Amino acid sequence: MLALLGGIWLMGSSQAGAQDLNASDIVRSLSVSKKPRTRSLGKQEGGAPAYSAEEKSLIQSIPTRGLKVEMKQEIGKIIDVRKPPRLDIEIQFDFNSDAITSGSVPDLNALGTALIDPSLSGSRIILNGHTDAKGSNDYNLDLSERRAVSVRHYLLEHFPIEDTRLIAIGFGEERLKNNHDPEAAENRRVEIVNMGG
Repeated sequence: MLALLGGIWLMGSSQAGAQDLNASDIVRSLSVSKKPRTRSLGKQEGGAPAYSAEEKSLIQSIPTRGLKVEMKQEIGKIIDVRKPPRLDIEIQFDFNSDAITSGSVPDLNALGTALIDPSLSGSRIILNGHTDAKGSNDYNLDLSERRAVSVRHYLLEHFPIEDTRLIAIGFGEERLKNNHDPEAAENRRVEIVNMGG
């Protein structure tokens, strides 16, 4: 269980430390236009995911933590198929721990500021914790859940965000970003997903 130097990856970033994130960039990344996506032969840009009634019901019923395996799998499918706005952020944790390092506080503050922006204030936000494939699957699943919960707690303690809006899910090594290198740092991340309101 030598798992997991605790990094969480920002897409396109090669830095190991703070990423100069700002709230307005996060808001832009997580925002959806009010125009729903439709089926078409042309390229679709932007727009709100067109959730089915069943998917909307599931999204509204997601508990804020401690999801059952089946529900996590369903949420994962919805994210893969509907492609709601999302952002991967690199958050550093102490080794083998869910303790957030001080170097990650500025990025969490930028995220918290973005989440209280009026354009995102009604959205349910999923905080998906991910690990690389070092260590056992059970250990990684537990660690990713604890890290997602740690990010959730930080945001709730420091920003006026309704607790029902933030959902912490640990996926462990189930949803690797880099399947060709299962132990790559980019697999250790928290994915921020805007599931809408």
